[in-house]
Amino acid sequence: MKHYDVLGSGAHLGSAPSSPERLHHVDVVLAAASARPSAQVLVEFFNALNELMDHHVYALKLRVIADGPAGGPQYWAGRTVVFWGDLHTSWRLAGPDRAWVSQAMNLASRAVLVSGAVLLLAEFGRAEDAVAAVHPNFRAAAQEVGLKDSATATYLSAAGRIHSATTPLSALRLLCALVSRDHGEHQADTLREYIGLEDPKGACTSRLASRLIRRSGADPVVCQAIEAMLDNVEDPLRISDLSESLGTSTRQLQRRFLSKTGEKLLTTYRELRLERAYHLLRHSDLPLREIAMATGFYSVTALGRAFRVSYDMRPDQVRNQRYAGQMSEPVPLKKAG
Repeated sequence: MKHYDVLGSGAHLGSAPSSPERLHHVDVVLAAASARPSAQVLVEFFNALNELMDHHVYALKLRVIADGPAGGPQYWAGRTVVFWGDLHTSWRLAGPDRAWVSQAMNLASRAVLVSGAVLLLAEFGRAEDAVAAVHPNFRAAAQEVGLKDSATATYLSAAGRIHSATTPLSALRLLCALVSRDHGEHQADTLREYIGLEDPKGACTSRLASRLIRRSGADPVVCQAIEAMLDNVEDPLRISDLSESLGTSTRQLQRRFLSKTGEKLLTTYRELRLERAYHLLRHSDLPLREIAMATGFYSVTALGRAFRVSYDMRPDQVRNQRYAGQMSEPVPLKKAG
């Protein structure tokens, strides 16, 4: 079978999940191998989602119709299939292709039809009185087979398992809506902002902070503590000063933060500073000495020591990779806590 496994690394800046991760499988079906480059946007989408998630990992597989067995009931149990079409080709099937796609669509727990793939509903007798997001290029064909156009760029079925999008780009919005259904609107909003589908609603640009806020259920004390820490990266606050500014005691703040996030307050503060240092190394030309000062470390040596503990690499390695064009996200060695 020709397929491409694209499993997001789940690499996180800061804390790693403290419980086993749940694996979600998504198969992206292409009409031809030549369509693989167009599906790269889905690879980026699910890699971004993996970076933001706690305890969940999405594994993406790119497949070509009828290139190997479609898979049986056990394979498709709990699995999502995305039929990745384009704006110019309607999916008309015959012979082995038809049987292969029918099996995948019938057995998958969830199906997403993109652009020209929406006409698959007609191929399997599902079009009559069905509703789907139909691109104008395929509207006439859809009308001929009785497929109703939702007149929207995406169609999220309220009760069914088959969803649709008019274009590959609108498919990203649809997938975000499915993330909201599965993991909550806060997670979907965070993802939309992270990949640029929406403008940021707040000042928080830290992935670690976003994950901890979500994990805490947006607990107000946790949110205020994280905001204060992000505002004081260059000159870190003492925990006593931080707790006083929030109107609570040091012990109460530490206990609440740990109970709501599963992470220690001091460790999180250090990881937020290291996250800032990483992005400065990657995206600026500031000397290491200035980056150390900008993130509250008294020396380059102190920054390097803390950086190696969290990321298993030296700050100068991140800087060198930036210029060499071999950048990848570092994976922290230890949990934050």
